[in-house]
Amino acid sequence: MKKLHILLIALLSGFGSICAKGASVAAVQTIDGTAFAWRDVIGANQSGTMGWSFVVGGQDLDVDALGIYDHGANGLQTAHPVGIWTSGGALLAQVTVPLGTAGTLVGSYRYGSIAPLTLTAGHTYVVGTYFAPVIDRCGSACGDEMLVFGTETFASGFAYLHSNQNRAKIGDGSLAFPDLDGEIAEAFFGPNFLITAADPVAAPEPTSLVLAGLGIGALLVRRRSS
Repeated sequence: MKKLHILLIALLSGFGSICAKGASVAAVQTIDGTAFAWRDVIGANQSGTMGWSFVVGGQDLDVDALGIYDHGANGLQTAHPVGIWTSGGALLAQVTVPLGTAGTLVGSYRYGSIAPLTLTAGHTYVVGTYFAPVIDRCGSACGDEMLVFGTETFASGFAYLHSNQNRAKIGDGSLAFPDLDGEIAEAFFGPNFLITAADPVAAPEPTSLVLAGLGIGALLVRRRSS
């Protein structure tokens, strides 16, 4: 009798854990490369949105956070809006990663959460982050860094295409679709996102679990009445 009780409890309590999603993983997992500050990339007193495009593989991807590279993991100099667009320029989601260490640090990137966003298999998307202008003689405040010229490691489920940017403007601006090819061998990383990985354990059908539970419950009742 005691063993049957334990089996029933284990079966029913395991239903939620079996069906739960796995942990989030970073799309770009690279930590090497050369770090360039915004002032080194674009020049003084100019702003723009930098990013990269990618195509989703054979299965949909779920994104739950957008982020930006934090060189040295010691906090961002400024807050950065980060967005993700369709290839046609429709903004699907955005978040502002706060300055300092308030953003969630995962690896070498800081993130802000978004409502779960599903990216469709076979479709192309663009992710980008806005960099505000810095003064000519910037000293130690030359803008947050981006990684370039490294050996990229990506999560599974999508393929990197190329770097993206929009036309830089003099003075302050705002997050905007990076519609131009960056024309470099790789992207500026820069923006990143977290993918919600599926649980690798195959979940049994809910009906099967319910029927199994009912069967064990009926067996317990019969044992008690005998």
